[in-house]
Amino acid sequence: MAVWPYTTQRWQRLRQHKLQLNPLCEYCLNAGRIEAATVVDHIVPIARGGDAYPPLDHLMSCCVSHHNEKTRGEQQGKESFTPKGIKGCDVHGNPLDPDHPWYRER
Repeated sequence: MAVWPYTTQRWQRLRQHKLQLNPLCEYCLNAGRIEAATVVDHIVPIARGGDAYPPLDHLMSCCVSHHNEKTRGEQQGKESFTPKGIKGCDVHGNPLDPDHPWYRER
């Protein structure tokens, strides 16, 4: 994508660091498959208030297929969208699936 922040050196360093730490697609791993990650995705999109340069645990390493599926779902107006097969928790124990009941208002 040729728009801010993706054209900045800061994003390129952050992206490279995330891919070094997580070189495999996190969605595929949660589904029991091994696929190289080539894209780093904001868990909370910038357009929805996400930080342009978030901490690494607010980014996901993805294959192109899962990134495109997630982006397409978001562009279709779904408030949150998770590619099929995502299971598990982040490093803080929070579910990776943003539609998980844990995130519903109590």
